[in-house]
Amino acid sequence: MKILFWKHSNDYDKVYRWLIIVVPVVAAALSLWIGLRQSVWFDEAYSIMVAKRSASEIIRLSALDTHPPLYYLILKIWANVFGWSELALRSLSVIFYGASIAVAGCFIKRHFNARAAIYVLTMLLLAPLLMRYGFEIRMYAMASLIGVAATVMLVRAHSSKRWTDWLIYGALVALGMYTLYYLALLWLAHLAWLVAMDAGKLRKFSWKECRWIGAYAFSLLLFLPWLSSFLKQVGNGALAPIGQPMNLEQLVGIVSFNTIYQPLWQLDVIASILVLAIIFVSVRSIIITFHVKKKNDILWLLVSYISVPIMLLMVISLYKPMYVERYLAHVAIGLVMLVGASLALSTERETREVWRITSPLVLLVVLAIGANNLGQVGNYNFQRMQKPNVNSVASIVKCSENDVVLAADPYAAIELDYYLPNCQIYFASSDQHLGGGYAPLDGNSRQVVDTKKTFTRAKNIYDVYYSDMKASLPGNYREVETIDLPPLKITKFSAG
Repeated sequence: MKILFWKHSNDYDKVYRWLIIVVPVVAAALSLWIGLRQSVWFDEAYSIMVAKRSASEIIRLSALDTHPPLYYLILKIWANVFGWSELALRSLSVIFYGASIAVAGCFIKRHFNARAAIYVLTMLLLAPLLMRYGFEIRMYAMASLIGVAATVMLVRAHSSKRWTDWLIYGALVALGMYTLYYLALLWLAHLAWLVAMDAGKLRKFSWKECRWIGAYAFSLLLFLPWLSSFLKQVGNGALAPIGQPMNLEQLVGIVSFNTIYQPLWQLDVIASILVLAIIFVSVRSIIITFHVKKKNDILWLLVSYISVPIMLLMVISLYKPMYVERYLAHVAIGLVMLVGASLALSTERETREVWRITSPLVLLVVLAIGANNLGQVGNYNFQRMQKPNVNSVASIVKCSENDVVLAADPYAAIELDYYLPNCQIYFASSDQHLGGGYAPLDGNSRQVVDTKKTFTRAKNIYDVYYSDMKASLPGNYREVETIDLPPLKITKFSAG
């Protein structure tokens, strides 16, 4: 009983033409809806704070942080046109997210068939990791678009051998390096594929056949203005270790690409079974596909797309912890393309109906669970297991001329800066140089060393802190009320 599959290719083409328009729009809308239900967290607030500066200041601050300046410059231009609301700011990433889905769907349709594109588009509609970073006011959705667009242009240039195509590819590589340094791992994946494809031509060293060498030289030329800043970032520790050393838990997260995404249930057994199901279905489909398609260059490119960045970052993280899932969000789209295309091609050859039906259903069910959990739980703020709720502070704290807000640290101060633009925001910190993500606050008069001497004239002080980080205040201030908004607490003090 073949109820899930059409008999004629024209039927798939009709469905594809509908999905290639609907899926990017629906996925983008769903991502935006989830994003608007939660607060701007530190990294996003940092993006906004940087984007409000002048272009020269954006470049200076970017050189002190871990990311290049292109996204912040684009965000500034976008916000100056459409405003600084959460809707406007998140919409930029959402557009990048929807566009990356459309490009991926067209790519699979061109190099495989409409059926494979349908599988990929359906999976991309529900992919939690992509959806999460599709609404963040950060550069990850933009990086995903550049990554998949560069992959499309790589294949086109390798096939056409036209210098114009190779130069466009080189320009995309440079744009990627100005957006997210971790895209370099994807460029190495591209390079590995090119070397494998042109191994014989390289021995003869024919420029006509190996024009991609010139494309990379062109990209390096475009990146030269920022190269010294990049080297300084590496040298001064801006690209410092982050996260935990590579372990078994992280390996499982890499394999599943956070598909289940912090399940609402706490039944590790169920979560493990689902991850194993993902692995089994995916690997089985890929093996069958390669058996059927003994020589498929595009499949090998997709394998390289996901394997090279993951393996390189895994090896690096054994010595210097650098693996954070958002740094590989752009790789997740390659994983979906590989699994979706392989699943479609392998099920075409299946003789047992059970595999034709259950294989896609397993993946779609797991993805749906992950997407639902993302909508329910929200965007995790590092290790805080609560939904960020800094936006709730704005509904409680009403600043008058003589009121001040005291944040527990620069982290909280940057988050509050977006939601309380009319308040005098201070933060308790030692008198030290602030770098990295705190660089916009460096030298700011709002950095308070001794709270007992600073706030002698304030009428009300709103102390915003995490858990036991409450600051000490002058003795003439009495506690009026405390409001608990996990992970935040707000304590109001009044003079007299």
